[in-house]
Amino acid sequence: MKKYTLILFVLLLAGNARAQQYEKNILGVRAGLNVSKLAVSAEDMRLSTGWRTGFHFAVSDQVLLTRKLPLYLETGVDFSSRGGKIALAQYGEVYRTTPRPFYLQVPLLVNYHFNVRDLLTIQPFAGIYGGVGLRGRMEFDYLGKEELFGDRGMLYRLDFGVRAGVGFTVKRIYLGVSYDIGCMNQFKGTEFFGYETRVSEVRIQNDCLTVMIGYNF
Repeated sequence: MKKYTLILFVLLLAGNARAQQYEKNILGVRAGLNVSKLAVSAEDMRLSTGWRTGFHFAVSDQVLLTRKLPLYLETGVDFSSRGGKIALAQYGEVYRTTPRPFYLQVPLLVNYHFNVRDLLTIQPFAGIYGGVGLRGRMEFDYLGKEELFGDRGMLYRLDFGVRAGVGFTVKRIYLGVSYDIGCMNQFKGTEFFGYETRVSEVRIQNDCLTVMIGYNF
C-alpha cells in the first residue's frame, strides 16, 4: 500500500512540475500572405468576384489561462491588406474593379498547445477580430481610382468577423494558416459601379485566407 501511495505521490509531483513548465506569456512576430475575396451581393446586378493577394504583418501575445493546461488567450495587432476583384456584367459589357483596403485589426482568440514529443507544438485556435480601415482605393477599368473610406468612400471603416486556424511551432519558429469570415456589411450606401444604390441593395463582406511565418520570443 505504501508503495502505491509513493508512486501516486511521485506522479502528482511530476504532473505539477509539468504544469509549471507552461510558458505564462509568449510574444511573437508574424509576416505572411493574404489571399482575400469580397463576398458581394447586389439586387438586379450580375456580379462575379475573384481573389487577390496582399500582405499581412502582426505582433501577437499569448497569455496562459490556467496552470494546469496549455490553454492560451491570444491577442495582438495585425496590419492586413485585403480586398478582391469584382466584375459586373451589364448591357453586354463587363466592368471590372479591384478594391484594395488596408486594415488594422485586433484579434481575440483562444488556442491550445499540443506538444508532440517536445519537437513540435500544434496550436489550433478560434475566436473573433475587430478591424478599422486605415486607407484604401478602388481601381476601375473605366473610372480610374476612388477612395474606399472617408466621406466619399463606399465602405465603413469598422469591420468585425470570426477567425479560425492552426499554428505549428518548431524551436520557436512559427508557421500558421487562418481563415477570416467577415460578419459586417461594409457597404454604407453610395454609388456602386456608377449606380446610386441603397445599403439594403448591396452587401459586401471580407473573407480572407492567411498564411504566416514568424518567431516566438
